[in-house]
Amino acid sequence: MEPAKRYDIGDAARYLDVAPSTLRYWESEGLVRTERNPENDYRQYSLHSLIDASEIAFYRKLGVSVKELKGYHDLTIEALDDTLERTATDLARRIAELDSMKLQLEKQQELNAIAKDLAEHGARFSAPAVTQLRALDYRMPEIWQLLVSEPWRYGILIEAAHPETIVEALADTDLPDASPLWKKTPDAAHRPCLECLLRVSLDASESTASSLFEEARRQGIRPSRLVGSYLLSATEPSGGQRYDYYRAWIIGESRT
Repeated sequence: MEPAKRYDIGDAARYLDVAPSTLRYWESEGLVRTERNPENDYRQYSLHSLIDASEIAFYRKLGVSVKELKGYHDLTIEALDDTLERTATDLARRIAELDSMKLQLEKQQELNAIAKDLAEHGARFSAPAVTQLRALDYRMPEIWQLLVSEPWRYGILIEAAHPETIVEALADTDLPDASPLWKKTPDAAHRPCLECLLRVSLDASESTASSLFEEARRQGIRPSRLVGSYLLSATEPSGGQRYDYYRAWIIGESRT
């Protein structure tokens, strides 16, 4: 009968999809057992050792800590079942978190696409997608969680008579304590509105609101105000200054 094959640490690490240093660390912590080649004292792994190490690699990928795995080899079937159940519960929680992160990522990709399209094609006639703006009161604790998880809910309102004044707002939220600032009227589809990309400096000391109001006037709109919702923050390719970008609509009173 031929002697059982042994694998060196490089082969073992490749089969397990881990670094050789990881295998050495697991061995030092008692998680993996190895043999030594009598000719050169190099580590070598039997097939059984690889199978045993594969279980450690599996649990580590699931997020089970090295500290928790130190007693792995002493677990009974019942204890192992308890460990698997706890790991399954934790994995379900992590999957839910990843699903939520994926949705937020897809939303941000959508917002980036809107910003790129508006930057490339410029202003266009379009009814506002934002339906209402409410006053942003930083004393309201619930707004922090809202804006951290859904930053596109951060809105702004700028009156055409005062383009230098930016009023912070909450876009399309129903927080009961937030005072209404603006609401989309039923006849919005028939009013002259210009969709555009608004750029605001990070300290809100300057914006492109004045030039956007002028553009609206050139297109025959008598602007009353600008409403918008946050898209993203990015650095300009020329000049290197960073700005906040908003999907905005110039609301017109009538055509001039």
